[in-house]
Amino acid sequence: MSKNERGSRTFGAFTGVFVPTFLSIVGVILFLRLGYVVGGAGLLGAIAIIVIAVSVTISTGLSLSSIASNIRIGAGGAYSIINKTLGLEIGGSVGIPLYLAQTFSVALYLFGFAEAWKYIFPNHSLTLVVLVSFLLLFLLTYISTRIAVKVQMGVFILICIALFMVFAGGVQGDFVTPVRTVTETPNFWIIFAIFFPAVTGLMAGIGMSGELSDPKKQIPKGVIYGLGVTAVIYIATAVLLAISATQSELLTNTLVIADIALISEFVVIGILAATFSSALTVIIAAPRVLEALGENQVLPKSDFFSQKSPEGEPRNAVIITGLIILPLILIGSLDSIAMVLTMLFLVTYVMINISVFLEQQLGLRSFRPTFKVPKLVPLYGTIGSIVLMFLVNPYASILAVLIILSVYSLLAKKTLEQKTGDVRSGLFRSISQWAAEKTRALPESSMHIWKPNMIVPVQSTKNLRGNFPLIESIAYPHGSMTVLGFKPKKESEDTPEENLTKQERIKELKMLPDLVNKFSENKIYTSYSTVNFDNYVNALTVSMSAISSQVFAPNMVLLPYKPTELHPDDLKEIVKTSKEEKCGVVLFDKDEEIGLGTEEDIHVWISPKALEKDLFEYRYYDLALLIAYSIKKNWEGFINIWMCVEEGKEKQAKRYLSKLVYEARLPYSTDINVVTGDFMENYKEAPEGDLHIIPFQESDVDFISDIAEMKGKSQLFVLDSTRESILA
Repeated sequence: MSKNERGSRTFGAFTGVFVPTFLSIVGVILFLRLGYVVGGAGLLGAIAIIVIAVSVTISTGLSLSSIASNIRIGAGGAYSIINKTLGLEIGGSVGIPLYLAQTFSVALYLFGFAEAWKYIFPNHSLTLVVLVSFLLLFLLTYISTRIAVKVQMGVFILICIALFMVFAGGVQGDFVTPVRTVTETPNFWIIFAIFFPAVTGLMAGIGMSGELSDPKKQIPKGVIYGLGVTAVIYIATAVLLAISATQSELLTNTLVIADIALISEFVVIGILAATFSSALTVIIAAPRVLEALGENQVLPKSDFFSQKSPEGEPRNAVIITGLIILPLILIGSLDSIAMVLTMLFLVTYVMINISVFLEQQLGLRSFRPTFKVPKLVPLYGTIGSIVLMFLVNPYASILAVLIILSVYSLLAKKTLEQKTGDVRSGLFRSISQWAAEKTRALPESSMHIWKPNMIVPVQSTKNLRGNFPLIESIAYPHGSMTVLGFKPKKESEDTPEENLTKQERIKELKMLPDLVNKFSENKIYTSYSTVNFDNYVNALTVSMSAISSQVFAPNMVLLPYKPTELHPDDLKEIVKTSKEEKCGVVLFDKDEEIGLGTEEDIHVWISPKALEKDLFEYRYYDLALLIAYSIKKNWEGFINIWMCVEEGKEKQAKRYLSKLVYEARLPYSTDINVVTGDFMENYKEAPEGDLHIIPFQESDVDFISDIAEMKGKSQLFVLDSTRESILA
């Protein structure tokens, strides 16, 4: 790996994870808004807010640590984790809000810095302070990440001193009665939304994942210690504020924490350092998310965003991030930005926890994290984040979900190229397995949920391509097809397809995968397998028996050739096996001149034997009519039903067919035709049409062979599987 690809993978758990997490959490909210939280919600309410927020964040942190120990994380932190588990489309739809959330965070911290600055210099312009601090921050990040990280270490020491001064002063000061919530205070969940950005430092803590020397070990260690230590600090500070200041002071004085400190100047310096370093931490992490989005071609002009300097710095991403932050600091405020941040980060938390929960549920052998967590952890993180989103602001939650769905829809249309695998296929396989298990336990109900699911045996791709118009007419849009590529073990001419040599057939079958993919693109799910054979019919019947034992068994085998191209005994063997396996048989006898004609008229010939049974008692033409209806829908054509009867049975036949059309809910345009006399003569004189469908029974093999000798018609000979019903 080149230096440019590696960046600077030299940071450890303390400098690369713990310190960024600590500085982002112990920052603007602790020093400038925790007093307001305690004053507005009361001590118990404040502790409840801290515990709820921290519990969801710790669950997410544990989930993040688990999955980080299972995959090789690149640049982008949480975005890298999500796209490597749920795919680029979902990763991108969350990565973009995550990136925006981090840029908003920078503005939040800069406003906090400005409030502390005005404590020292009250006459200075808030906007000017924010702008100057932003320019300094931007230049520091643009020049070098390593310099920024060194600055963080100095800030870490200053904050530790500031915290010591706060607790030293609070313990020595006068205690007051712990504050209680009064009716004039803001809504609990509004206070929660203002507080929640305090714990989102988790994202900054893993934002430098691309610069860590061993992310698998360092992220879990740094995140867990960072969240644990800062949670204790927040609860202890909340208790100290509650017993050291009145409710009025807590609600109105944003810097009350400095007033109770032993030496307030140290605290103010600590606040300035904390807010500036928090902004610095996030402005380092955010461009790396943008860089990762660019590397995955998620954004327009992605190559520009992913470009790095010779030192491995994402300079272009830093510039774009700065241009986004600039208007935010000109038009926003600390509290308004905090509300937006809460929603954006909660969405990210949901996706991180879902990623881990799905990996755990799938039971994939590739999911072997060295840091394991119980399934309850990501489940709690997922449900907790969703509940909090809607409690804080249901309308904003719905809007956030809609934005993510919109971004996902756009990215799905781009057909992003995933360079590494994700768990989506495993997820759908598990769902399919679950569905298969449930299906086996339920009563047979295929008649009510019938759709075309065919086996198509071929020896050359030419045959498959030539018959695809018919296959598509039957199966589109929700049908499926299993293509069996038959490969002869030796030179053989005893097959129903064109006379090809063994080598020619082998060459043809090599093109099968690409052809199958094209069929799938046409919304016909297609799979294939190759079958070696000595005897074509034996290989076909064995394959049919094997496939028919599946949960989602095929309901018909489409043989793309005339009945006369098979030996009568072979055709009878295929029909016998099909009946045993409850799989229909469709033989396509295509006239070379007519083909499928204008793809409009479909003629179905029903034997007068049907009159011997009641319509609801027994039928042998269900599959034929279902195929006719499927073709009619795709052709936007017309169905014509024919019956050839003895003289005197015309009225009975018309009543039967009329009832059939009514009960089968066939289109009103379906035409009924009853003729008398010899079937072969009537069939010969019937309109050529575009396709004639002739249902047959096991005993009719010789009869359909005679019909197949007739020229000038394209014909489908159809044998029921008994698993379908046109009346269902």
